[in-house]
Amino acid sequence: MRFNKQLVLPSWIFVCFGIGLLFWSPTMLAQQDPGLSMFQLNAINQNPANSGLRGASFAQLHYRNQWTQYEASVEGPGNLGTQLLSVSLPFSKLNLGVGLLVMSDKTPSGVGQNSMKIQLAYHYTVGEAILSVGLRGGLQGKSFDGRAYRIRDENDPIASQLSGKVISQNQFDLGLGMLYSKDNWQIGFSADHLTSPTFTMDTPQGNMPINLVAALHGSAEIALSENLAAMPFAQVRYYSGNILPEAGSRFGYKDLFWIGGSFRLNDAAIGMAGLSLLQQRLDIGYSLDVSMVQAAVKAPLTHEIFVRFQLPSFQSNGIKGLPVRTPRFKIL
Repeated sequence: MRFNKQLVLPSWIFVCFGIGLLFWSPTMLAQQDPGLSMFQLNAINQNPANSGLRGASFAQLHYRNQWTQYEASVEGPGNLGTQLLSVSLPFSKLNLGVGLLVMSDKTPSGVGQNSMKIQLAYHYTVGEAILSVGLRGGLQGKSFDGRAYRIRDENDPIASQLSGKVISQNQFDLGLGMLYSKDNWQIGFSADHLTSPTFTMDTPQGNMPINLVAALHGSAEIALSENLAAMPFAQVRYYSGNILPEAGSRFGYKDLFWIGGSFRLNDAAIGMAGLSLLQQRLDIGYSLDVSMVQAAVKAPLTHEIFVRFQLPSFQSNGIKGLPVRTPRFKIL
């Protein structure tokens, strides 16, 4: 982190933004896409326009175990788990960034989804800021393991046809994003599933579309002293006619470690911490969700961890193994 610059955008804007999000949504329903508590620390998953931004070059493994030790009476065994691989490569002399996302998400009911998408971002300098636009496309898949699924309704024709079978389908999917950023703050918008991929699961009655998911997000870095910084963040997601807001902040000490917390409306309170090792080439983060709503019908705790490896910077004239500014405890 660099704490020698003061925040250009007034900090009260981010405070109001975060407070506004907390009072926006009246309900919280199930998400189509798996959400991350440390969404602000997996920036290229949050918005394709972040790919390669400001020389970000890394590979990141992110794992979320939701409602740990959850056991349902009408579903199979196991937890709700999400695994995500993110890769960001900059091509700064072309003002481009390339990203790769590989995601797998499983549920105890035998229903899962996976995706593999390539991202391309263009970064255009506007005065002291950068305006970035990004596009991602690839395969979005759904799977169903009828061996794990327990039929609730014996008269359900789809469940009967799929019982005991393992079926998977893949469809083309498209997403986009825009981002306006300065050295110590950014605000962006992203939209996924623009093609509304629809899955039949090989049944005449099947018709399971994935509808539009959109997000507005912002973050900043505010120097509190020479060695300390506050990093507030917030986002609001839209899916299936519902709005899910969350906001929080991290507090970092030099480039060594950080702690923080956030709150997801009508869902959970979240604590998080992280550290940087090997001269800031290896970053590790952990978060713990504590369910605040309907905790009696689900396990109360959710665990999340990521490991990020800084990579050499790929430039248009070859590979340079030089240290680059990367998203450690910064807003990226």
